[in-house]
Amino acid sequence: MTNPYQPPQSTLEGGSDQGGSATTATRLIVGLICALIAAALPMLVIPSFQQVFDSFGAQLPLMTQLALSYHLWLWVLPILVIAAFMFWPKAERRPLAACLTGVIGLTLAISVMILAMYLPVFALGQAI
Repeated sequence: MTNPYQPPQSTLEGGSDQGGSATTATRLIVGLICALIAAALPMLVIPSFQQVFDSFGAQLPLMTQLALSYHLWLWVLPILVIAAFMFWPKAERRPLAACLTGVIGLTLAISVMILAMYLPVFALGQAI
């Protein structure tokens, strides 16, 4: 008979390592997907706004001019996610840092791009 007061013994080996590596891979993938969306979406959307802005014939705000000229620099974001995953000072926090880099980058990039693309529309609305 076994002792009922003794803690159960696990027969599985490496159970916690497998879950940890799955979490690590998931966090890295989520960070990379967010970074790729943040880089690709402006590249697909901004050219259509460029045609609309050309038809306005008005002076564009500086933020809009910068977004139109430098939106391809967002392709640095996936590289930053990988760099955070590889070089973060605390090794156990690297997957979280990579995930947060991608998610925060996506949030900021999309927010700034939306604001930059609609600033000329707001300016024209005030002029009327």
